Order: sequence, then C-alpha cells, then structure tokens
Amino acid sequence: MKREGVEIWFPVKRDEKGYPKQPWEQLYAWPVGDGFQIDNVPFFVKDIAVGDVVAARPRETGWYQFDHVVRANGHSTFRIWLAQKASAAPTVIEKIRQMGCQAELTLNRLIAIDAPPAQEPALWEYLQRGMTRGDWDLQVGCSRRDQ
Repeated sequence: MKREGVEIWFPVKRDEKGYPKQPWEQLYAWPVGDGFQIDNVPFFVKDIAVGDVVAARPRETGWYQFDHVVRANGHSTFRIWLAQKASAAPTVIEKIRQMGCQAELTLNRLIAIDAPPAQEPALWEYLQRGMTRGDWDLQVGCSRRDQ
C-alpha cells in the first residue's frame, strides 16, 4: 500500500513591517499513528521542525489546517538571509548539508535549515560565525537545544 503525504497549512505571524506577506505557510507531512509527521523545513512558521508530529484538521478544499504539536522530535529550525543574492547560496547550502543538516532555498537568499540534535552545536557555531562576518542575518525558528 502506498503512503500519501498531505499538505498542512500553518498560520504565519507577521512582524511589525508586515513580513512575510503571506498569512500561511504550506508544509508537507506524512500520516502517522497519532497525527502527521512534518517532512520539509519551514521558512516562516515558528516552533515547528522537521520530524515533529502535529495534529491537523481536514478542510473541505482537500488540505489540512494545523491545530497543535503532538510530539516534538528534537530537531531545530534556523533561517539565514544571505547578504548577497543567489551567488553565495549553493556554497552555503553545500556546507550545511556536509554538516548533516537539511537546507532549502527560497527568494534567492532565504535558507531554511533543519538541524538534528547531534549536528546542532557545530551548525550553530558556523551560523554565528557567518552572522558575525556579515554574511547573513540569522533567525531561530525553533530551538530544541535544551529539550
């Protein structure tokens, strides 16, 4: 039997400047016993990470609406906004992936990063160094370091 993924829509909180423009972010997930396991790295949603199991309500349109986190898996989510557009992105993404983390790119310079617990300390050091050099701005979307 083939397992099929679902789209779950999460509300996005905008900052004081109205960013991001969209009020929702769509994440893909797989049905599991007690909910849906998140399968991609969030770009805008906070407090959600790859592998988290969430509860979601089906909508008449065929997608699901996020309700709550059932179980966190220990991963963390970080985001960096590159100081330079696309030219630096492939090198940064490759470095992050070599560290054992996932990285996804959107808007030519926004990289969303999934950090498994064992890789997070080295990744955090790398991200801090890049921010200090002015290579990017850094945002913590979901930190599970102390859990």
